[in-house]
Amino acid sequence: MKSGLGALGWRPSEFWSATITEFFQAIEGWNLANGVKPKTEAPSEDEVEALARKYGG
Repeated sequence: MKSGLGALGWRPSEFWSATITEFFQAIEGWNLANGVKPKTEAPSEDEVEALARKYGG
């Protein structure tokens, strides 16, 4: 909700009526418009290990 209502500036009704696909497309568009580059490669082994330590696994 923070992304939808905050960054995107959607009203609650817009957020709740959006599909998950619409929401992620809107976030991707916002990221592109604001110079955020998508991470396209898989996480490194070190990143996976850090996540496993943090969240279990």
